[in-house]
Amino acid sequence: MDDGLSDLMSNASPQSWYRRIGNPLPSTESVVWFPHAGGGVSSLIRQLNRSPPGINVFAATLPGRERRFNETMPDTLDQLIATLVAELPQLPRPPVLIGHSFGALLAYCVAQSAAASGLVVMAMSPPELISRRDSIVHLEDAEFVQQLDRRYGGIPQTLRENEEAMRLFLPPVRHDLSLMESYQDDAAKIVDIPVRAYAGSRDTRVSAERMEGWRGRTTATFSLETLSGDHFFPLLHVNRVLQSARRCFDTTH
Repeated sequence: MDDGLSDLMSNASPQSWYRRIGNPLPSTESVVWFPHAGGGVSSLIRQLNRSPPGINVFAATLPGRERRFNETMPDTLDQLIATLVAELPQLPRPPVLIGHSFGALLAYCVAQSAAASGLVVMAMSPPELISRRDSIVHLEDAEFVQQLDRRYGGIPQTLRENEEAMRLFLPPVRHDLSLMESYQDDAAKIVDIPVRAYAGSRDTRVSAERMEGWRGRTTATFSLETLSGDHFFPLLHVNRVLQSARRCFDTTH
């Protein structure tokens, strides 16, 4: 389990779908961060505590993990998206939505139904490439973990050796991947906001060439950049990503 998890569990309230990270800033510019499959907010909080951003940051807090680990996860992707849209923070200006891996799909789907100033997608193939063809969600835990680590990396040996932590870690990951695989693409439903895409230089799962496919998901501007790191590179470049998100406000306002 992530360091600082006990702090999160004591400070966040149940049923809270979004958590503000840091103190409110006078700026009207805000971003909303959607985590990877099974992901929580503790890693993001640690990064931003080291280097506070100059923008208001909110993070999606999904059931089944961290403070909400004993809450029921949504049965369908449509149900999850509808709730994320309904529970979005009420802000002076539409936020920029940022998504990492599975979170990029969530951010994109939310942007189709809610006002947003921009979209930042990272480490996620464009929606039309989502498929069940190489699904691993049906595998037994041991093989599931092995395949997760082979495809995405980022599973520390200390976590693998902690049976209690793995019992908490695996269900939300498996569930989120199942929801992702259930996605039914509609190529006609694209967004009209700036889209900025990021790929990891050592991400063996999602290449920059695949990320280029996001260009066709917006009628507004698109940019693509490769940053150093593997599938979890966003946590190494949080402030770089947030700076990019802020530029979306210059484009739309």
